[in-house]
Amino acid sequence: MKLDFYKIGGNKKKVIIVDENQKNISKGEFDKKIKTISNFFYDYSVIVIIADNCLDFIAGYLAALNKKNTITILLDKSFSLNYIEKVIGLYKPNIVFSPLNLSFSKLKILSFFNLQNYKILNTNFNLRKNYNFSNFLLLSTSGTTESPKFVRLSKKNIEDNTIKIIKYLNIKKNQTTITTMPAGYSYGLSILNSHLKVRSKIVLNNNSIIEKSFWEKMKKFKVNSFGGVPEFYEFLRKLNFKKYVNKNMKYLTQAGGKLNEKDLEYFGKICKKNKIKFYVMYGQTEASPRISFLEWKFFFKNLNSIGKPLKGYKLKIFNRDKEIKRPNKTGELVLFGKNVCLGYANNFSDLKRGDENKNILRTGDLGFKDKKNFFYITGRLKKIVKIFGKRYDLNIIESFVREKGYKINCYLIDKKLNIQVEDVYKADIIIDLISVKFSLNKNLILINKNKVKTLKSYN
Repeated sequence: MKLDFYKIGGNKKKVIIVDENQKNISKGEFDKKIKTISNFFYDYSVIVIIADNCLDFIAGYLAALNKKNTITILLDKSFSLNYIEKVIGLYKPNIVFSPLNLSFSKLKILSFFNLQNYKILNTNFNLRKNYNFSNFLLLSTSGTTESPKFVRLSKKNIEDNTIKIIKYLNIKKNQTTITTMPAGYSYGLSILNSHLKVRSKIVLNNNSIIEKSFWEKMKKFKVNSFGGVPEFYEFLRKLNFKKYVNKNMKYLTQAGGKLNEKDLEYFGKICKKNKIKFYVMYGQTEASPRISFLEWKFFFKNLNSIGKPLKGYKLKIFNRDKEIKRPNKTGELVLFGKNVCLGYANNFSDLKRGDENKNILRTGDLGFKDKKNFFYITGRLKKIVKIFGKRYDLNIIESFVREKGYKINCYLIDKKLNIQVEDVYKADIIIDLISVKFSLNKNLILINKNKVKTLKSYN
């Protein structure tokens, strides 16, 4: 099956992209760039692409996805160079598509080609035709913890999920969206996929919402929609969102974790007054990535709900292997659908693997459904949390710090990493270690001065 996110040809004059320099890019120009890059990609190859919200990346991403029998591994420019080189060493790609400013000291390059902002590097790793090319796109489960574990997605996974998102959000080709998240993470990538497939306009943006230039772009290009994680909307509320509402806004989406009830009410009231739809969505990278959404007409009646699964998918509540059919009983959410990933990979040998999940995903999220089959999330089975939409495994953080000689316990409190330490006088050192290793802003790390009494997780 050919993944048809974007068709070459058609109306060459239509503006399809507003690039990072605010230049209108016509369909004809964009098609030409995709074809140019595609000529440097070849069949039966593994391609590592480092994502950025810029024109070269979007064109390279589409060129890779439409190549026959290739496996694309997507990283984000926010990942550390050490981590990127680690992934390259483990997965042995034949091609690396990278921003010009990245230099790989451990990589042997046979040839290269430079674009405006990106370079195409041919490596000395061997082609391996014995890979299972149903593995189409690999996304990081946790670039924040620098784990080499990736989600293996098929064309069918992505196509199925993308089509459903387009239908439920009613995305039209005359609409315009703007990038507000890293493209190397599943939620940001999902927004790109859905709008590329419809061929609606995408404004490529790397400015944050606290910058004046972001809102200037919103106005100048008449942006109709954008998406964000809970922290994005928390900042937007502090900025007084009411000041920035304009008549072009049609809908907003929120995913990547739970937004608190007060913020939901705040945005709900403003959106209702201005005839803007606010969609709460739920998903995971393993689900390509979206699972459910709360229809706008049910927003206020089911304020804390993640809604219902997208049509064709099923969510069920389980206690271990036994399904809980009664309403309001908590258990693990289990997804059944064509969007469920094939499995995981930790190195190039795992690229030989096929579909190990068989359309079933144990999400690891705890929750329940009410009498009208609206679903609610109440917690996690494991110590995995999301901060700014990025997944952090608290056990990995605890183990890393312990290896450095410091005893800690980690918790998530008010969207921040709360650390209970044994030696409060080492707090600054611990914060520095975690911030550097896991690319977490120091302002999001809080030290609890109550000393650690028991460390059961270490036993």
